[in-house]
Amino acid sequence: MTRTEQWAVVLMLGAVLGGLASSPLCAVDVPARPSPGCAAVKLDTGRELHRTINVDGVSRAYILDVPERIAPGIPVPLLLDFHGFGHSAAGVWNVSAFKALAARDGFITAYPDGLPVHLLNREGAGWEIFTITGNRDLTLVTRLLDDLERTYCIDRARVFATGFSNGAFFSNLLGCAMADRIAAIAPVSGGRITVPCAPARAMPVMIHHGRHDPLVNVEQARQMRDAWVAKNACREQRTDSCERHRGCQDGADVDYCEDDGDHHWPLAATGRIWAFFQAHPLPPQGAP
Repeated sequence: MTRTEQWAVVLMLGAVLGGLASSPLCAVDVPARPSPGCAAVKLDTGRELHRTINVDGVSRAYILDVPERIAPGIPVPLLLDFHGFGHSAAGVWNVSAFKALAARDGFITAYPDGLPVHLLNREGAGWEIFTITGNRDLTLVTRLLDDLERTYCIDRARVFATGFSNGAFFSNLLGCAMADRIAAIAPVSGGRITVPCAPARAMPVMIHHGRHDPLVNVEQARQMRDAWVAKNACREQRTDSCERHRGCQDGADVDYCEDDGDHHWPLAATGRIWAFFQAHPLPPQGAP
């Protein structure tokens, strides 16, 4: 077994145990919002489906995880997972601990590939994080959601976004720009909000960051936390393993988990994130 494979096993075990430990948070009585794909009588399943979608004349690649338990006509959550700068969908797929949770709980995950961006004085695959207007990656997400909602039976009340590093910055951008379609976000090792941010609704956010991160200073993560706490008008705070900001507008909680690590995905993050997502679907249609 390679070192990467060993790390993947450790992550998956931590994700499952973390998800089980957090399961009391998961019961949220919000009706599903079935997508048009719920009318389909057949669907393609597979744990590593390599797909492309045309976005304004550019072929954009992504990996789709559709566990065998996904069945036609039953609305399921959709998770979008965005890789870090210079990485790839395949790299995330190889180590993703969400795979174990997807098989256990029955949700679909999409791992998109980024295009070249200039960051840290070099070029690599990643995400545009400094603008909303004309953002090619924001267009990608819109088209990808449209396509997956036509093809699969997606619960549109339970579409979530997470990402690492540059992907975390981008999940922040989605929280600002697509609050009508993204129920909650979970940036990991990302930083401050990088665009003018006026979400259409209060956005639930779970943040993970290492106190000794040499690439994205922890102060940026704290700025992000404070910005979302202010935007969501949270009035209460308690602390256990993480900071829990509660009493927020429309129940849009903000959780902030800081550890002694560096620029990495913490072992406990995956289970925590999935439990947080399950507890924060989009509010019922027509709710104030």
